[in-house]
Amino acid sequence: MHRFATVAERAVQIFAILIGAVFLLSGVIYLYLGRVTLLWAGDLWSVYAFAWKHTWLQSLLLKQDAHVKFFPRSICLANLRFFHGDNVQMLFFAGLGLLLMTVSLLLIPIWRDKSITLTAKTLSTLVVIMGNFWMGRASITANGDFNCDISFAMSGAALAFLLLPKTRCSWSMIAIVVCAGFVACFSFGTGLAIWPTLLVLAWCLHLPRRTIVLLGISALAAAVIYTLLPVLPSVYRAQKESEVSPNLMGVLTEFCRLVGSPVLYSVAAWRPTKTLPDLEQSFSVASWSGVAGLALAGIGVIPRMLRRDLGKSGLENTAISLLIFNLFAFTLITVGRLMSFNLVPFAPRYLFWSSLFWTSLILLAIKRAERLQWARWPALLLSFAIAIFAWPAHYQAWFLCKNAQFMYDKDVIALINGAFETQRIQMVPPQFKQIFEDRVQLASQLRARRLDVFADGLQDWIGLREADVFGARHRSEGLRGQCSIDALGQCDNGAPAARVSGHALKDEESIPRTLVITDSNGVIRGVARSARISPFSNRVFYQSKLTANIGFVGYIRDYNPKVRYVVRSADNRTLSDEQIPVQQPPPPP
Repeated sequence: MHRFATVAERAVQIFAILIGAVFLLSGVIYLYLGRVTLLWAGDLWSVYAFAWKHTWLQSLLLKQDAHVKFFPRSICLANLRFFHGDNVQMLFFAGLGLLLMTVSLLLIPIWRDKSITLTAKTLSTLVVIMGNFWMGRASITANGDFNCDISFAMSGAALAFLLLPKTRCSWSMIAIVVCAGFVACFSFGTGLAIWPTLLVLAWCLHLPRRTIVLLGISALAAAVIYTLLPVLPSVYRAQKESEVSPNLMGVLTEFCRLVGSPVLYSVAAWRPTKTLPDLEQSFSVASWSGVAGLALAGIGVIPRMLRRDLGKSGLENTAISLLIFNLFAFTLITVGRLMSFNLVPFAPRYLFWSSLFWTSLILLAIKRAERLQWARWPALLLSFAIAIFAWPAHYQAWFLCKNAQFMYDKDVIALINGAFETQRIQMVPPQFKQIFEDRVQLASQLRARRLDVFADGLQDWIGLREADVFGARHRSEGLRGQCSIDALGQCDNGAPAARVSGHALKDEESIPRTLVITDSNGVIRGVARSARISPFSNRVFYQSKLTANIGFVGYIRDYNPKVRYVVRSADNRTLSDEQIPVQQPPPPP
């Protein structure tokens, strides 16, 4: 029997390592493949407009939609200053590095904990990796701008949790914890939850009175600074979506739905025939799972807080710290959003926080299982059950994330050409019409300064002759393919425009990245770009399910249906000798 138990322990450890590696590697790979390529998808364009006329410090010390983003914005402004705002990959890797740092800081006290077995440590590692690299959070983690904001706050909080127990007899540790708290709260608005969390943990850990007083003074100072900082002048403010009922029961219901949203997303992935709204209306998965999660959190945290007996286990301290922090974060989100907008508890961006809430609950369950011999194995195997339950949503998000990137790439090429199809303009919700128009206007200013998507200068080709742009740089590339006009629209100056979509190959197997659309007189009337996916990536990482998306999209400015247009490859500023004719749409009946 003892030998069987030993073999079972080893098997659990091996499976935990393997499944954790699968979640980590797949998360990193698919986040990179589906990374956001357009900063329009973030909140930086209004910051750019302000930074043109003000100093770095003035641009950093601003509130934007009630968020102070001093630390992540310093990275973004460095990107603007040294890379003309075009190095989106730098922001992605910075955010990914902060996410990995958060995971490492959460795992350090777990692996230092001598009161738990190796099995509990490996399962806890699986849970932390799964909670942080679950692709349900990709709306945040695939966006370098957003991920820098929130992961900066989360890494600061994780560092404070790690070092707080060591402040008992070290002034330097107190200083580091306070600094970590300031990093968290001045990286994203939700990071303000760090101060009540640290005060509660300090009280539960029986820390010296001087530590609690210093934390209280720091929290007060952070609140005062937060209040006094100026607000970013911005026209990017959406209208209020709808009136929110002020009754307490309605607020609590929305709060529970926010907590339970990861469960709803996971259930929806198992039932592809039903949409998220259908599931929520048919039976309140999110509401009841949120109530259950909050009840379990109360059972796990409140007795320990009343007894003030934290500090004995690194795993338990990490789980409780993360749990309390997320509860305060949920409170800030609920109150802040209900003051200006509907909460929209199922918005994918909130999965960043709610997934960490459930991560902390599972960590608590693993710790409790170490003490219960009769229930140890069922509780430990719960981690594998959760991994199986969360996998379909993780898998489906690979494709959702990549499809979102395709949409961002189309936005990029639309901005470069200064043209949008009529259908896309009509799809903008009424409350965001003004935002759309203002950002199109701001795009003209970015174009003039060659910033962001305009840094490569492709927009300068439009209206020039091929010979003036490429000179003698021509070569035969074996370009072949087909394309056609599939939508009509208008330019930013009101002139007619047309969207061109198609497929192209050169040198028999490679896909041209940049193409130009010229008229019969050799004048460049628009540029096009291919989607950021190769046949190899589509075949290996997406099981060839994205074949229809392997192609290019471009726009023709000042479109004239009587003129003949062709497409040529223009990679490395070298024009292909071959050309692909643009098929005109059939005349209306």
